[in-house]
Amino acid sequence: MRPTLYAVVPCVLLPLALLCSPTNGGEPPKLLYLSTNRHLAKPEPPIAALKYIKRTTWHETMRASLEATFGPTAEKDRVPERRRVQEVLWDLLARDFRDRQSQIEMEMERRGPSPPGDRNAYYVARARQRLALARKTLDFVQRTAPRPKMAAELQALKQRVGRDGEDRASSGGRVLFAQAVELRRRILFSHPSLDFDRLLLTKRPPPALSAPGDNYYGMNNRAGPGLVVLDGWKTDRPKGTVLLKGKLPAGCAMHPDLSFDGKRVVFAYADHTPPRERRRFFLYEIRVDGTGLRQITGTADDPLAGAGGRMTVLCEDYDPCYLPDGGIAFVSTRNQGGVRCHNGGRYCPTYLLYRCDADGSNVRQLSFGEANEWDPVVMPDGLILWTRWDYINRPVIPTLGLWTIRPDGTAAAHYFGNYTPNPCRICQPRPVPGSQKIVATTAGHHTIHAGSLILIDREIAEDGLEAITRLTPEATFPESERHSPVSFSTPYPLSKDLFLAAFCGDPYPASMAHLPRRNGYGIYLVDTLGGRELIYRDPEISCFAPIPVRPRPRPPALASVVADKEAQAVGVFYLQDVYQSTEGIARGTIKRLRVNELIPQPTQRVPYSSRVRFEVLKRVVGTVGVDENGSAAFEAPAGVPLQFQALDENGMAVMTMRTFTHLQPGEQAGCVGCHEPRTSTPAIQKPPTGVRVLKLQPPAGPRYPGGLSFVKTVQPVLDRYCIDCHGLRETAGKVNLLGTIDAAEANIARAYRQLLASTAYASLTRDGRLVKIAQYQRETWYSRPKDYFAHGGTLARLLLKGHEKIQLPPDARQRIIDWLDLNAPLYGTYSWNKDEWRRPDPIGEKALRATIRRRFGAELAGQPFAALVNVALPSESRILKGPLAIEAGGWGQINPGGWKRADEPDYRKMCRLVQAAIQPLAYHDVAGTCGRDEACKCLSCWVRKVKEQRQRRNADAK
Repeated sequence: MRPTLYAVVPCVLLPLALLCSPTNGGEPPKLLYLSTNRHLAKPEPPIAALKYIKRTTWHETMRASLEATFGPTAEKDRVPERRRVQEVLWDLLARDFRDRQSQIEMEMERRGPSPPGDRNAYYVARARQRLALARKTLDFVQRTAPRPKMAAELQALKQRVGRDGEDRASSGGRVLFAQAVELRRRILFSHPSLDFDRLLLTKRPPPALSAPGDNYYGMNNRAGPGLVVLDGWKTDRPKGTVLLKGKLPAGCAMHPDLSFDGKRVVFAYADHTPPRERRRFFLYEIRVDGTGLRQITGTADDPLAGAGGRMTVLCEDYDPCYLPDGGIAFVSTRNQGGVRCHNGGRYCPTYLLYRCDADGSNVRQLSFGEANEWDPVVMPDGLILWTRWDYINRPVIPTLGLWTIRPDGTAAAHYFGNYTPNPCRICQPRPVPGSQKIVATTAGHHTIHAGSLILIDREIAEDGLEAITRLTPEATFPESERHSPVSFSTPYPLSKDLFLAAFCGDPYPASMAHLPRRNGYGIYLVDTLGGRELIYRDPEISCFAPIPVRPRPRPPALASVVADKEAQAVGVFYLQDVYQSTEGIARGTIKRLRVNELIPQPTQRVPYSSRVRFEVLKRVVGTVGVDENGSAAFEAPAGVPLQFQALDENGMAVMTMRTFTHLQPGEQAGCVGCHEPRTSTPAIQKPPTGVRVLKLQPPAGPRYPGGLSFVKTVQPVLDRYCIDCHGLRETAGKVNLLGTIDAAEANIARAYRQLLASTAYASLTRDGRLVKIAQYQRETWYSRPKDYFAHGGTLARLLLKGHEKIQLPPDARQRIIDWLDLNAPLYGTYSWNKDEWRRPDPIGEKALRATIRRRFGAELAGQPFAALVNVALPSESRILKGPLAIEAGGWGQINPGGWKRADEPDYRKMCRLVQAAIQPLAYHDVAGTCGRDEACKCLSCWVRKVKEQRQRRNADAK
């Protein structure tokens, strides 16, 4: 028989992506792309010409092909080459030998090759192992009913294996192994939890990028058949029906969920028709018989409205799940945010938890985080369980735990793992029938949603390994336990002992460079006895998300308590006792509670905003007094992520909540204390009768949009009290507190790589002594009293005791303390068109200095521009505040020539001169983007243009 010739080529993008029809004779060999180094720019030259010779069995074919390619014995220096070619050969064998027994044997030997000697003994040993497992399986299934015939079969086969094992001349080991496999399979399939005939699964390649956010985007997923229903899934020849065949263009379908009555499937689908921006996921639904396909979101009637009017991210919808009230929960990029830790790199938007009605209308945001969220599923009590990424001034990687929320978006609460560094990421959770436990996948931070399967018992703990049972100990926890030898994904619990899941037997490095094989994953039945039963594998493409096609109990539909957001844009928090804490906080030491709003990053590339790489910006919403008993009840804005800080008598944060919470309009939410123990009394959700709900007192300093800006809030204090000794007449202690920023365009262009700092900010934060910052990837896991911020450095203490006879008044001191407690930001926005980057206008500056000279003298007129004018907030400029009387809101420092009132004509004239001395910005933000179009710096202007084009098309169509 003439061999089929292939050339095996290491390739960047496609792990065995091209299986062309082979050619023989003198024609060039066809190329088989083997993924070896995915960072290569282009394919390397061929490794070897694989000569494929098909024989009767897979093993004979493997041996004949390798001998034809390399000779009977491979030279030592060609062993690595042989291994790489063998990886390709496995896929060719899977294509040609599709019977289940061959698939089982090939996977077994692929993971642990058989010895080159006595293959009969090898299979006899494997048969004994399988019979031992069959014995445990029989004991397990007989808990439901006796199975005497199976018990007799098992005993007879055990005796046959014993006899064959003693007969060295026998060659029946492979047959005995196959019989042991089949018997154990029939025993297991007799369990009543498996009394369904049809199985839904999804055929698709693994994603083309493996970072936690990237592997969801339509542009990073590849086309596949999509939804498939297997009839007769327990048989050797199940019949697969492709539900979407001929109904949708080539694309990718993933994340299916079956309706409670078992008749409909909701799923995410990405159309791969060019152009590239069409490759984004929206929600669809189809009946399990293949009829009734309809698009739910992303239709012409869907406005795809971005949060806050932003157009910075392509709207995509993923991870749908049916809700008991008839709606659909899903995650979506409609929040219009960028992943902070990918700043300046690839397109990588965030996506958060949303819901809509069954027809796609009334889309509403449920969660208001600032990093990605995944995998919503409905719990038996009607709550939604989902995975939330949460790295507010704490390590970025192992901070992906499970949270619950009501379907109306109220009562968001931690469920498990927010402070559990190992495993790294807990995803794909599902409640286990008849149990309080949750099955989930433990993935790496830089991997696809795959890894080891675990059971979580929250009754034991809300964090830590003691609450985790490893269902698949052969798979380690990726990344937190280095590389895993195998991986599992998309588990579906059938009982507390039986689980369907996708499985890949290949090594699973925790690296963005690793991509699983296109056909790596098959569907398996995993049990707590150690069995891993192959259910279905397609040699051409991976299979994920197995779901039994049968009705399931509908959880209770929880009534909504959300008010109309236009009528009531606030909610109420009730803190029962701030002193109930895992940390020691002395009673009587907490006087107030500070409420901060976290500001999500709107675009993919942003300038550095502080000394902290990838910092989340914050603004102080306000503070409220804490009662002597540790309680507080207050209103807070709804629809934004909020953070709390417990303050002492000096307004300094003793404890900081390094996570976030949020409210829906009209919601009343409660918590027990500050990091309260798990065994605490459940939180009271409403303030008790007689408790007065207070409004937050606004922070010290000026009001302006965005987060806290050093230049707008702190620099005026430095201009008033500090720059005489630190910047103007001298630079005492080598500290220069002038607010100069060199905002040349060349410096702005580099601002996403390095901080464009003011002179004052650089002086205060340069060595970590005056200001202690929670630095990116160097933060502690969770808060301890006085660990960072105002209490952590020496600056606040210096201000409290006074410095060089300067005693700051409380308002001025609090502005600096607020800045320190918010982790010392420089800028309050992510914009590329910052107020702080406005520059002097030469003509206007000349006119301003001339007026200053006439009114106040040459010395003041000759001072640096930054000492006179605050370009970011002109109303806080020293030349305006200094001469204005204290009674009129000024500083009363510059006399004679000052003003008694702010309505004096000369004061108003000076205000106009200050404005004229500042150049207007060349660009302005447009719908959240930098608005620079062809000169785009935010990497999101192209998205705005796509959305504008869509809006025009829809308008024309109507």
